[in-house]
Amino acid sequence: MSKSKDKSMLKEGEIKSFNENIKAVEKLDIALKLAFKQTTTTGNSIVCTLGLKVLDYIKEFKINLESLTKTDDMLNYISKKGLTTFCYERVNYNRKEGVNDLFEKVVSRAIRLALMLEDFPNEFSVDEKKGQVFIMSKILEPFNTIKVEGSKVSKKVVNKDETLLPVTTYTVDKVYQRKYPTGKRTTKTKDANAINNFKNVMRDALKGIKQVINYANKKDVKFFDMIDEDTFENIIEFNELTTKKDFEVVRSFSVEYRPDFNGKLEKIAQ
Repeated sequence: MSKSKDKSMLKEGEIKSFNENIKAVEKLDIALKLAFKQTTTTGNSIVCTLGLKVLDYIKEFKINLESLTKTDDMLNYISKKGLTTFCYERVNYNRKEGVNDLFEKVVSRAIRLALMLEDFPNEFSVDEKKGQVFIMSKILEPFNTIKVEGSKVSKKVVNKDETLLPVTTYTVDKVYQRKYPTGKRTTKTKDANAINNFKNVMRDALKGIKQVINYANKKDVKFFDMIDEDTFENIIEFNELTTKKDFEVVRSFSVEYRPDFNGKLEKIAQ
């Protein structure tokens, strides 16, 4: 009497054929190709479309697993890391051959959105036609600041408002970090201050450079309020620094490694 094949386990080598039976992959591929080709924005529209296609894939993946014994290895395929690898493979994207920062941001944000839509369906919503993400008020702001009448003192009260509010896709990243917290390295106060200062300076510098470009395009005299000879030289030097081959080590390190759950360095699987 021959032994029947054990269908309770999904072997690693069978994942390709397993995915071929997931109908949602076809539309996911279309969205991924659009995301891969676009080069100008990480805006709501593309993130919403791709996020919903990833969500459809997750749902169908789980349905197809119902007849199998679910294991951690199987569910890893629909974790953030597993989904990222899968999305990259669908468009033959290899970071070692060249980094597409915009594509990576879109994929990362879309996957985060999809995971939250799956895990917290009442707290998140997407209008694909309008390209709009909605998040419940109390999730956006867990506490409201209330001013005490007759006093300069204010207090925080729990926000119970469950209204779904429109947000930018940038907010998706911030909320995801709260929903799925990971460990962070503890730093000395001096180091922490330096890190925060660096982040603030970079954010302000980027905002300033965008404004300078805007003034230049409009031939606005306000351009010269922001730019003098020293400032212009600093911008040129910064541009040259980030385009040098030596800077590639920064780019490579940022995409090949990340902090693990305990805040230790780990290499990302390629």
